[in-house]
Amino acid sequence: MRNRDPETPSLPEKASLFTRFIAKIDPRRRGLTPPAAQSIRGNMIAIGVARIGAILLDSLVYVLTARYFGPEDYGHYLAVLAFLTLVDVAADMSVMDIAVREMSQHPDESGGWLGALTFLRTGLGALGMAAFTAYSLFRGLNQAHQSTLWLGLLILAAGSLRTPLAIFRAQMRMNYELAIILATRLFNLLLFMWLISLHSPVHHFFAAVLGSRALLAVLSWECVRRKFPVRLSIQKQQVLLLAKESLPMALSGLFVAIQLKADILILAQHAGKELAGLYGAVAQLPEYSLYLPVIISTPLLPVMSRAFRNSDVQEFTKFYQQMFDAILALGIPAAVLTAVMPAAVVKLLFGDGYVAASAYVPVLLLATMAMWASHAMAIAAVAGGLQRHFIWIQSVCVVLYVGLNWILIPGLGPMAAAYVRLLTAALAPVLTYIVVRRYVGAGLGFAGLGRTLLAGAGMAAALVMVEASSALPLIPAAMIGVAFYALAMWAMRQTREATA
Repeated sequence: MRNRDPETPSLPEKASLFTRFIAKIDPRRRGLTPPAAQSIRGNMIAIGVARIGAILLDSLVYVLTARYFGPEDYGHYLAVLAFLTLVDVAADMSVMDIAVREMSQHPDESGGWLGALTFLRTGLGALGMAAFTAYSLFRGLNQAHQSTLWLGLLILAAGSLRTPLAIFRAQMRMNYELAIILATRLFNLLLFMWLISLHSPVHHFFAAVLGSRALLAVLSWECVRRKFPVRLSIQKQQVLLLAKESLPMALSGLFVAIQLKADILILAQHAGKELAGLYGAVAQLPEYSLYLPVIISTPLLPVMSRAFRNSDVQEFTKFYQQMFDAILALGIPAAVLTAVMPAAVVKLLFGDGYVAASAYVPVLLLATMAMWASHAMAIAAVAGGLQRHFIWIQSVCVVLYVGLNWILIPGLGPMAAAYVRLLTAALAPVLTYIVVRRYVGAGLGFAGLGRTLLAGAGMAAALVMVEASSALPLIPAAMIGVAFYALAMWAMRQTREATA
């Protein structure tokens, strides 16, 4: 093992995680100027606020639409939107992160990388448009569906043009992304509220989605034109290199996107729109929740990458452990609340018409916790240069996922879909953990997880007692449960430090 970088100053043992994070960054190796490195904290805040704001605004949109349409119409709306989102998620996961890395390392060539990214992202969008056309024809088209088809194609085209977000991230100017994301999400929410007040048909809501995505593209490109001195170009060498580097991410990203949406599509095909609408309303909660662990993992990825480059397995393992513990600690309260009071959560979010879906919520929340654990381990794998293993890991998971859903859903319905999600979501972190342990030598201790689970069990007991002894509404009961959880975590931490 090589020694640590002699230029890196030593830090006191009790230095904060953020202080250690800043100290580990070498601006010259990351292609950043020192002032850009000093702005990392502001960029972390910007991306965190952007993601949380997007979650809140998008959650309002999908709760309002679920209430407005009812299970059957919402099932039709969601079956189409799920396919469109699947294409966009898979395409973005394929090329965006690689492009950000290249722009960061070669800032003088940002215009060429932006051109290559836009070229490839548009090509992926075109493939998605062809797939969406085939899917729409397979489902059968009436007049309303024909309007939806054309709007869906335009939505995919507009989604391909949000590539300037990569340059905001690469040049550490995420405040622009914050402003644009929140503005377009708010615009989308206002459009949906307006359409609901007009009692509009389903295809008008797809027109609203198109409008908000087009606005995102226009604002992003206008911001690049005005604020970033880059000359857009398309160079064959950069296109080919970006395509080569992105291929493993494309395949694994596609498989992950399938595992977030395909069970809803299979339900719509075999179990009817109403059941698909019921299940789909709660099945999207895990997808929205994935924004949260990214906020924790984003500042730790460069730290872990630096530790791996220096062959400092001890440092790598320390941050790997902290990331895993923090991500699970953040997610446990939501899982406990929905497991103890699923009907109240569903009723609050979607109304009485969706209470039947509460039966699936505890299983889906366990699957969400597995997905969060998988995210932490995937970040460790990326930091260790092991992302090529995602292809076989996600291939195993997606084959199992699609096969079991196709076999079980026709007979067992949404509950089968929920348990299949749990099984395949739990398999991915196990396989990724084995890969990281084998090739990097970094493992995890699970004492922290045990303490988190113990605090979660105490929260569950507090919620049960509150529910049995009073008729408190969900929100006050949740506040009591979360307060108990936080107090338990604090007490165990104080005890651990006192006995250390």
